[in-house]
Amino acid sequence: MTAEPVVTVEPVVGVIGGGQLARMLAEAASPLGVHLRVLASPSDEGAAAVVADTVLGDHSDAATLDAFADSVDVITFDHENVDHGLLSALEARGVAVRPSVATLLYSDKAHQRRRFAEAGIPVPEFLVLDPTGDPDRPAGAATCAADAVAFAERHGGVAVVKASRGGYDGRGVWMLPASDIGAFVETWTGAPLVLEPRLELSLELAVLAARTPSGEVATWPLLETVQVDGMCDEVLLPAAVPAELEVRARALGARVAEEVGAQGVIAVELFVVSGSDEPDDAHGADATGPRLFVNEIAPRVHNSGHLTIEASATSQFEQHLRAVLDWPLGPTHSVSPGAVMANVVGTDAQEPRRRQARALAEVPGAHVHLYGKTPREGRKVGHVTVLGDDRDRARRDANRAADILAGRPSEMTGSTS
Repeated sequence: MTAEPVVTVEPVVGVIGGGQLARMLAEAASPLGVHLRVLASPSDEGAAAVVADTVLGDHSDAATLDAFADSVDVITFDHENVDHGLLSALEARGVAVRPSVATLLYSDKAHQRRRFAEAGIPVPEFLVLDPTGDPDRPAGAATCAADAVAFAERHGGVAVVKASRGGYDGRGVWMLPASDIGAFVETWTGAPLVLEPRLELSLELAVLAARTPSGEVATWPLLETVQVDGMCDEVLLPAAVPAELEVRARALGARVAEEVGAQGVIAVELFVVSGSDEPDDAHGADATGPRLFVNEIAPRVHNSGHLTIEASATSQFEQHLRAVLDWPLGPTHSVSPGAVMANVVGTDAQEPRRRQARALAEVPGAHVHLYGKTPREGRKVGHVTVLGDDRDRARRDANRAADILAGRPSEMTGSTS
């Protein structure tokens, strides 16, 4: 008797959003035998050029979202700008939405700060204000403005003001003196605001973690991030911190992943504030020295983890697919002593691919990723990763290639310093 052939069906992962993260997820899906289906809006750029199964539609339309959900095994995200009510309805009828709506709520900075503070996760001191509709403040905007001025005056006469929703790459963040903050708050008409003191940072770090629905958790080696005008400009591996601080940071990242119930990859951005003599009890450590605070999280693959494509045994994109499918997680160790990623940020309307050959000629070790996005001033249109034994040399090379691709005037000098 001849045995029946075993027929296997590749899992279908549905991604809401058609930007560069969906594009890089697709590149990781192919060798895994995972079929990626993308729901993109007509204005999305990046994924459609490489994802054959791209559906154009409005994810805020219930019928469109329902039809898309019925065609995939699990839903995940390229961005967090999704209707939580529609997603909750999908969850209620048994659709696997990963990360869940409960996790996506942490994209709101006000929700995030409050919940982390309640859980004992270290965050900067904060004040949440809702000038347009805080039921606890009947005086409304004027009361919120007065509270904002008082907060700034208690913290050296200045406060960092963040929109709780919608901000990214430096947008939705303002550094305001007490003399200006009252008028800003009183005339604000958007989402609730989160106020924080201006901290003297020694550096910024990121912990990438992955968690499966079954509860397996893995973290990557600690990353150091460099911000320019509120936008991530570089990511450095390894982070230049003592081993003890890396242990604490990775433990904090894993704790955050558990606290928010992450399903997939989560990026945890950290502030490091030096000079404290107090024990850092918030993450179970008795060590003294630099303090760690959670700045914010992204419950998805993230810019800070792009270098894992070349620098890690398992990239964040492969790991995210494994995690949302509840497959075993891959190893996360680094495959090079050093690695640096530099973002390619547009300086003009010229397509960076016109300069790609020159970048590869001058930096032969550069791993260039261009996103297929229309370039414009200040827009991230790609990234470059360089590996090497010497992190400083890798950093110079990565930035050299990124400068060429972006058409920055500094690259015209031919300097590699």
